[in-house]
Amino acid sequence: MSMSESELRKGIYKDIDFAVLLQIAGRRVAQHVEAIGKEARLAAGHLSVLGMVHRRPGLVQNVYGAILAINDATLGRYVDKLVEHGLVLRERCDEDRRTVRLNLTDAGLSYIQLVKSRLADVRGEITGGLAASEISQLQESLVAFLVGEEPHV
Repeated sequence: MSMSESELRKGIYKDIDFAVLLQIAGRRVAQHVEAIGKEARLAAGHLSVLGMVHRRPGLVQNVYGAILAINDATLGRYVDKLVEHGLVLRERCDEDRRTVRLNLTDAGLSYIQLVKSRLADVRGEITGGLAASEISQLQESLVAFLVGEEPHV
């Protein structure tokens, strides 16, 4: 009796540790995001920062790093490139000139909307055929996991 391809693949992943499964899943999603950003010479990390600035504009730069679990040096390089591409503005705070807040430019807003549209086009590939209810449950579980693990921002 031969196993179906789906059963074989399930067997491969069944005994793998939770943390490793998260890494594998993240890499798979990142491959799709990388393909979208590649045309503009932007990596998945750049698009993550851009997306977060879109969702939560005007936060202090290092807060984005804490949310996305990106160290300050890497975040700085990502933001430098996004500024260079004209997608993000760094704005100094009036009350503390050392503090920098990030906002999208009009070009950044247009670009992130294009990225979101392209991601929607490949959503089926990204979600691996999970039902909408399963995706919703997974998203809730991931939010709970991240809220429990994230540093206070």
